[in-house]
Amino acid sequence: MLYEKFVECLENDDKPNAVRIALDALETGKVGIVELYNELLMPVQNKMELEERRESVAIWKEHFRTSVVRTVIEYCYPRVVNEGLRNSFRTGKKKMLIFCPAEEYHDVGARMIADFFTLCGHQVYFLGSNTPPEALLQAMVRLRPEVIAMGVSNYFNLVAARRTIEDVRKILGNEVSIILGGAAFKDNLSVVKEIGGDYYVDSYDAVVRISEGWENHEIGI
Repeated sequence: MLYEKFVECLENDDKPNAVRIALDALETGKVGIVELYNELLMPVQNKMELEERRESVAIWKEHFRTSVVRTVIEYCYPRVVNEGLRNSFRTGKKKMLIFCPAEEYHDVGARMIADFFTLCGHQVYFLGSNTPPEALLQAMVRLRPEVIAMGVSNYFNLVAARRTIEDVRKILGNEVSIILGGAAFKDNLSVVKEIGGDYYVDSYDAVVRISEGWENHEIGI
């Protein structure tokens, strides 16, 4: 019911009520942050990306609807941080850099994955969409992350993703863990390993499994 009401508001270009429906569900305890992301925001975002690939929705509508999802995510962020701080004492906590490569403009999915890792207590730096190689280089040199996570929705950006992974390995070496996610991998998970990735994530459960693996000193999934 929550999903249907939210989608109805989006289809009617009604941002205020869409945001109200999502936040009321959170404030009244009907859903927690993980449920809100998994059961509402991620399915909505996946639906929008599918419609965009099919060119069944005008670009301005896709941008408008994405802005609604972003508004809800930003409202949730203080809760995400507070929950993450409660989990930050756990072993296996990592410093992470999460971004989308150059020419990849769909970063909402990557942002939600970033919040999931934050919830699990990791130190997360989210750079957003269309990250130029030189900007990524500067961030890696400055932050020295233990984990790189990259979101790729457009299949045509897989070549750039491979080059990015090669650049990451040159700077940070083979000890850095590389996580990949996004629609470009969903139907062909073998590509994750082919271009140099270590893990694939598409949900909170996947993030928890990876985090528990690090906590138990496991390598690769």
